[in-house]
Amino acid sequence: MTAIAATMLDGFAPTKWTPLPPLDDGVRVLLSDDRQQLVATAQTQLDRTADIGSAAEAGRLYDAMYPHADFSWPHLRAITEVEAEYFDTATPTTVTLSDPLPGAPLGDVPIADTARASSLAQALATLHSAAPETVSEAGFPVEDPARAQFLILERLDQAASTGRVPSALLQHWEEEFEKVALWHFLATPIHGSIDETSVYTDQERVLALSEIGRLRVADPAIDLAAASALIDPAALPTFFEEYRSSRPRADEHVIDRAELLAEFAVLDWLLEAVDSGDETAVQDAAELLTSFSNVLFSGAAGVDTADSGIRAAESPDSDAQDATTEDSGPASTDTVEDAAAPTAPRRIAAAADEDTTDVEAAITEKERGDVYIPQARPTRSSDTSPASADTGSDTEPSTDDTGADTEPWSDDGPGSATEPTAREHEVTSSRESEDTGRIARPDRD
Repeated sequence: MTAIAATMLDGFAPTKWTPLPPLDDGVRVLLSDDRQQLVATAQTQLDRTADIGSAAEAGRLYDAMYPHADFSWPHLRAITEVEAEYFDTATPTTVTLSDPLPGAPLGDVPIADTARASSLAQALATLHSAAPETVSEAGFPVEDPARAQFLILERLDQAASTGRVPSALLQHWEEEFEKVALWHFLATPIHGSIDETSVYTDQERVLALSEIGRLRVADPAIDLAAASALIDPAALPTFFEEYRSSRPRADEHVIDRAELLAEFAVLDWLLEAVDSGDETAVQDAAELLTSFSNVLFSGAAGVDTADSGIRAAESPDSDAQDATTEDSGPASTDTVEDAAAPTAPRRIAAAADEDTTDVEAAITEKERGDVYIPQARPTRSSDTSPASADTGSDTEPSTDDTGADTEPWSDDGPGSATEPTAREHEVTSSRESEDTGRIARPDRD
């Protein structure tokens, strides 16, 4: 990674590297040349070049729309492609260089404190308050409310055809999603990919949002439903109240839609299991739907649904709790139809050294330099620029310094800070004389 990075950006000659939690990207390394630090990421898990190109353009739009936001977002510095054999992948691998983000990814532990729940609500309120024209005119997707309703009802029909959804629950969702007033809203810019790997925090507030490449104009309830899966049920009232307070012009049914989309997560899980032919997963999803139906309609003891985003009572039924906790997760997708679909919890830093897992919490956001992209492949023209820096905001964003709270976390308890203990590996790398945008595999002899 160091050898690749040395060819990607003029003036950057890294001599030290520290492994970072892989998240869902593949390989991530913090590189330093004693003058600056950059994060190198090799997308070895799947081809996300289109998302990367979108993220670069989305970063420029975020800069224009949210100049006073009190959270950060990724700034891509360079992108290239290396031969498949370098990382033993089936296809060439995309490698990116970006500025490090403050804080550390949220991970699998839900937000239980009201401070971070409120901070996440404020961040989403800021995102949703910008003028949608800037995003739509840049060529990003725009989702019509009527289309969103149609896609949800279509998914509901598909689920009904499986015969696995309790009839009372089907009727409940049909009645709710068919309410005309529920869909009277103005679409806003949304993040579109909120999950446990894209929310960076310290122990007090949200410091950054990553995975911004799925920016689009759509229902803000999509982000709220996904965020609710990251928050302990006890802190959810604070989250929604803070969102309302921070965005007073939000439509009156946005919280209702968010809660319904969060409920819908288990139904989407059922459909995915049916499509995959996994009968065990189908049975698990069906049992969870039955449990939720009992909670909703009969007042029976419920299941703990913190991970699936369903707001239900806590249950002594350990089997139902295990099914929810282990098999459902937060949401983040491209369209409303699967906006709240659960995903398996991603374990960050599982293969990393214990003393390196919190290294990102010690990184302060650096000043962004010019983006250098020798072979970017965005999904739309990179020449498109924001139409205006006017955000059209209906709230006044905070002007706190985004890099203020970036001390590393410590096992000693809240508020304690220690220097990162990760080993810094001295390396040497040969510089290519030209930036070709495609790196041949180095001689490993």
